[in-house]
Amino acid sequence: MSTTEAAGRRRPGPIAGLVAWGCPPDWLRDGLCAAWGWEPRRTRLRLIAADLHASFLVLVDDLPVAVARLSVPPYMEDTAAAESEVAWMTDLEAAGVVHVPAVITPADGRDVALLADDDDRHWICLTTTWAGGRTVRDELDRSDVDPLDWMSLLGSTAARMHEHALGYQRPRDFVRPTWDTADLVGPEARWGNWHTVDLDPTALAVLLRAEQAALDVLHGASRAPDAWGLVHGDLRPEKLVSGPGGVTVIDFDSCGFSWFMLDLAAALVASGGSAEHAQAWAAGYQRVRPLTRGDAAVASALVVLRRLQLLGRAREVEPISPVVRAAEEFLRDPGWLLR
Repeated sequence: MSTTEAAGRRRPGPIAGLVAWGCPPDWLRDGLCAAWGWEPRRTRLRLIAADLHASFLVLVDDLPVAVARLSVPPYMEDTAAAESEVAWMTDLEAAGVVHVPAVITPADGRDVALLADDDDRHWICLTTTWAGGRTVRDELDRSDVDPLDWMSLLGSTAARMHEHALGYQRPRDFVRPTWDTADLVGPEARWGNWHTVDLDPTALAVLLRAEQAALDVLHGASRAPDAWGLVHGDLRPEKLVSGPGGVTVIDFDSCGFSWFMLDLAAALVASGGSAEHAQAWAAGYQRVRPLTRGDAAVASALVVLRRLQLLGRAREVEPISPVVRAAEEFLRDPGWLLR
């Protein structure tokens, strides 16, 4: 199934309309060119991702020059959140913490632009340099690499970003969402409510028990500055681009405030979810900053909620057995991931 077909099937509404025909609408190309100064007849767009947002590779004279991300209303209602995203990315790069794509500012000098579609709906567009197409996920798919090495790298990368977040002097108007429990699962979950997915009654019963057990753990979890802060929110192998100068962290659209261990949950669920992978991530993390016993308990609970969050985002039954197995493992031993 193509990216466009999958996006249209999973995500009804504006995003589906934006990518439904596999060809970006004229208003998008013309709006980008007007805002960033590219020449329309030399510019074309190629869809590279579509779900909560749509991202297009911008090619000028068939050379990749930028990635433009269109945020669907009302997922991002104004420019403040995108501008805050840019502020953190810029500071991470300037401080030498991690490499990130450089933001390409529109001609008016702002961080982002508002592009009007044919229905006079305004889309928030953030444009960055093209970081390249080979991600850590591509590296993991090779047979000659050790996946534990890459998990360790994900852990150390997260730790450097968390250490930076602890001392980051945020701008006065900085605004990013939280990823608290109600944002992850439940009726108001930002990516969708997994409870509405049609599941086998036996599987549903296990997942409901695991969800409640995870919520109980997180209800009493520390929110002290060394445990809760600014996180990437989606730091998995697909979000690290591998290149000659090292890795570049991309896609900060989910960054916000949560337990730092949310970045472990994102990496682990995307990598298969084994305790061995979790321990490799933790080993890399602890080369930069320590983990506590409280972090270990929070991590296991967040892995459960991350799986349920993704189930709500898909809005249909993905292969459910791995989700159920992880829930059963958590119910048997809430600290199974990290010892």
